Amino acid sequence: MSDVKLCLFASTPDMLNHDFIVKVLTGTPEELGRTAIDWGYDGIEFMPDPDHVPDPELFATSLGRTGAVMPVVNSGRIAAQGLALLHESISLRKKSIQGFKNILDFAGHFKALVGLGAARGKGIPGMSKADMERMAEEIFGELAAHAAKAGAVIVLESAEAEFTSLFNTNAETMAMVARVGSPHFSIMLDTHQLWAVETSIEEGIRAAQGQAQHIHLYDPSRLPPGVSPEKEALDWPNIVRLLREEGFHGSASVVIAPEGDPEPVARQSAAYLRSIFNG
Repeated sequence: MSDVKLCLFASTPDMLNHDFIVKVLTGTPEELGRTAIDWGYDGIEFMPDPDHVPDPELFATSLGRTGAVMPVVNSGRIAAQGLALLHESISLRKKSIQGFKNILDFAGHFKALVGLGAARGKGIPGMSKADMERMAEEIFGELAAHAAKAGAVIVLESAEAEFTSLFNTNAETMAMVARVGSPHFSIMLDTHQLWAVETSIEEGIRAAQGQAQHIHLYDPSRLPPGVSPEKEALDWPNIVRLLREEGFHGSASVVIAPEGDPEPVARQSAAYLRSIFNG
């Protein structure tokens, strides 16, 4: 699994104006790329402003100077900026869909995956789950068609009930992947979700049926892997073993430590992950 690209969550400096689930690295494309490479990573999982996505050619030039890659673009700022693909307001729903399409156009320049997590929203109050799933299928189908034109692939992320009422388990997510039925709409994994929701880590990983090409790696403490072994709830070597058995390849992203100087923690995690992914 030495071909797995390790990435840091990253965004532009204005991301600090928004409340997000985890802490991310911020800076210009060149600053982000240089920092990621210097700290031992291959690149970044970038979170663009859906209303003002960067010029992809300029971004690619700046990032390319550092040797960093961007295999995944994160749509989480849609949620951080008060929007949702599944929103009770038709106008906000339309704005969110357009913002996601903007992100797809940006990601397509890099042939990147686009994570679909918090951007779907928490769910529509008063609407049945079946009706929300029908709405999701329609919206996701529209976005998958746009992804095909843009050259990107959407990867739906399962999440805990505290964040959304839709697609909490990987089995539910895979059912929606089947309903959308597009090679441009698939699944990604998240270790916090695997720990918090699935019957077991193994069952959750197996439920993705070998289709996942990207995974978020962080402990329930919100710390990246390998930095506090005595306190970690997850068996990282076992997770890597299960991923290997499922034929996982692609990319894995690590969060920035929520407190203190992020550099030593990020460096330690990168070294640890290299040792288990390359073992």
